[in-house]
Amino acid sequence: MFIVAEGSNGSGKTTLIKNLEKAGFKTLSSPNGTDLAKMIRPACRGEGKWGDIDKSVQFLLFSAARYDEYIRCVEGVEEVVIADRWWTSTYVYQCMLQGLSVDFMEHTIHKEEKVDLVILLDGDDDILIERMANERIKNPKHGKCTWTKDEEALRNLMRIYREELPVYLTSRGIDHITVDTSDKNETEVFEYVSKIIEEKKND
Repeated sequence: MFIVAEGSNGSGKTTLIKNLEKAGFKTLSSPNGTDLAKMIRPACRGEGKWGDIDKSVQFLLFSAARYDEYIRCVEGVEEVVIADRWWTSTYVYQCMLQGLSVDFMEHTIHKEEKVDLVILLDGDDDILIERMANERIKNPKHGKCTWTKDEEALRNLMRIYREELPVYLTSRGIDHITVDTSDKNETEVFEYVSKIIEEKKND
């Protein structure tokens, strides 16, 4: 079973993945799951000398990393695999925010790939923004990413995750569920999502 955890900055996605891993679930941080993905990750993220990388090249690098990750980390694996981001992020960031082709993105997805469930973490915009600000106080090296340099862009990103991605997933026949983390701590989010995963396994 292949499950994807998605959500905008501040939604608690990374913390959830860490807690699921501690609980014994097989997790995949993308693009970081294979040697190839790790090698091209800095360029994928536009870090360091790759800050001016062309958006189409960046798109192709993300797609290559996830194709390789699917083959090596997901395909043929019998246990549950939970990915921290997937092409669902490509849809939001590269297609919706940067205007790249959704049809082209679909051609980069492995023809045998089946996403069984997408878990969308969400929350009140102001709460998520406050969480990000607090995180950057604790971790100053974690700067603002190239996608979310201003609050207006960040709120637009949250809207896309909340409104447009679910519609797209429905159009592709992919099950998805939204979890509002506004009033939940990390333990409550973990327990709630774990229950969802167990229910999905028993369908």
